Amino acid sequence: MRKFTDSLAWNIFLLAAGSFIFIVGYNGIASYHDFVPGALYGLAVVLQKISPEISLSRWYLLLNIPLFVIAWKGVSRRFFWLNLLTMGMITLMTSYIHLDLGIRNEMYAAIASGAVMGAGCGVILRSYGGGGGLDVVAIILNQRYGIRFGVFYFAVNALVMGFALSRFTPDKIIASLVMLFVSSVLTEYVLSLFNQRKAVRIISREAEKIVYAITRVNKMHATVIPAKGGYSGDNMSMIYSITDNLRLRSLEQLVFDIDPQAIFVVENTFSVIGNNINRRRAY
Repeated sequence: MRKFTDSLAWNIFLLAAGSFIFIVGYNGIASYHDFVPGALYGLAVVLQKISPEISLSRWYLLLNIPLFVIAWKGVSRRFFWLNLLTMGMITLMTSYIHLDLGIRNEMYAAIASGAVMGAGCGVILRSYGGGGGLDVVAIILNQRYGIRFGVFYFAVNALVMGFALSRFTPDKIIASLVMLFVSSVLTEYVLSLFNQRKAVRIISREAEKIVYAITRVNKMHATVIPAKGGYSGDNMSMIYSITDNLRLRSLEQLVFDIDPQAIFVVENTFSVIGNNINRRRAY
């Protein structure tokens, strides 16, 4: 299964599906209300308003070209070409996919377009590529200067909204900000659907039996951390393991069947990578 999800065909499918969903959200909802999306696509929307003789797809292409030229030696070839492919697909889909989802209320449209566009971005980011030239630049700045992705995109979006103030009404800017907020939430939600795990800590005097059951019976990984009771002073062990929602309840039942006095702590994680749990993305 892992070989398939690492394959070029699967990554191209994710990029194409994510690009399509994103464009459905913009062309099908946001464009009818003159909302301003974030990042480079948002800047292209603003520039198209300033110079309407150049189409939105051409503005997006023109903005991407210098970024890809700069980034040619800054990231891996796979990441570069997959981002270039995404940029090409979004450019073409912007020109040829035209539809109207019929949402006329402006606030409903802001929420709906943000949700659809955010879902598309989340699917794109689950691949080994990204959403275009700006993602390539973000990676380079992070690797060379330690600039965090969130800081970089916040600065870009602030710049986009600053330009938009001269061409759009305050109501449109506020609705666009609502759209961006919903989009960011949905992007993270879609990413977590693919990669969220549960971190489990188990404190027990029957640690050896529990570890044996976890590793041999359930075929899961576990780490044993020596511990000491703060009140009793007794030596015991804390077991640390990673699981998912499907196996969490069975793990809980297994632990308390062995030691009814165990302490079972569950924490949500946003992303777990490494070992055989999930492969790290290479840029």
